[in-house]
Amino acid sequence: MAGEELLIADSAERDREGLRQLFDQQGYVCTACGDDATARDLVARKFFPAAVIDLDFASTGGGLDLVRHIQQVSKPTRIVVLAGRRSFEEAVAALRLGVVDVVAKRPDQIEHLKASVGRALDLYRTGDKDSALIANVRDVLEEALRIMMSMSRKIHGGSSSTSLSMKPAILIIDEDQGFLQQAAQRVADQPWDVSVELSGGSGLDKASTFSFQIVAVREELMDLPGHMVLKSAQAQQTETLGLLYSAASGKAERYEAGTPTRAWAFAGPDDLVKALAELVDELATRNEERRFMQAFRGEHGAFLKRFAELKVRLDGLSD
Repeated sequence: MAGEELLIADSAERDREGLRQLFDQQGYVCTACGDDATARDLVARKFFPAAVIDLDFASTGGGLDLVRHIQQVSKPTRIVVLAGRRSFEEAVAALRLGVVDVVAKRPDQIEHLKASVGRALDLYRTGDKDSALIANVRDVLEEALRIMMSMSRKIHGGSSSTSLSMKPAILIIDEDQGFLQQAAQRVADQPWDVSVELSGGSGLDKASTFSFQIVAVREELMDLPGHMVLKSAQAQQTETLGLLYSAASGKAERYEAGTPTRAWAFAGPDDLVKALAELVDELATRNEERRFMQAFRGEHGAFLKRFAELKVRLDGLSD
């Protein structure tokens, strides 16, 4: 923004000169004035892309009159209002007039003021007619990030095949010991850490004591409904994946955060193990994605910071 013309209108000489020095140091070409007639004459003779106007310029609330005048004679000029006192009504009035921001006139707001003036000039440069261009730029940036991440994945690898080496902690809650024995035979060759409880109450105690990545529960328990047990377990450990299976309904359902999200057919131990294997694959994919994102942020942290800052600025321009 260096070299941009900036009008400063403030009746208090000390504040006016302080603002001039502040923005001179930022590289702006500043023109400062202390009375309304001079300000209007300047606007008539010269174009200013942005202006900083004291709310009480020349008189109490007089800055709003100058804002209205500038909007009539120099519509492209973007305006930031400085408020040296609290006045909700006048601040709202200024924003309704379309000023970029209303900033409190306090030392701790200097950075905010500089950012607001920068945004005012951004808005002047782009203009309302370029809102579609801003949206396109944002889309291109996001697509570039997706392409960059896709290329990084190809370089570093990463797939759900890591499920072969996973050892997830799985809790199965079921009263049917014959069913459990058959299921145990089918998971014997899997690298899973499987625990079993024979009632809803003992299962909840176990789930509250130890951390499980997957909790599988039969709906038909004697002491508690299986879905209540599963929801309670997930309330205690929010990232735990759940599996509710029922011989009566003939289906097994995937639960996340206490809500069913997917269903499989269920007729016996084979279907339980199949559903568990799919959940283990999902966990592997999720863990791999987390590892990838950590590595990606470590390698490209500076770029991601600049990307986020630019996106915030673009979002601000489209408001």
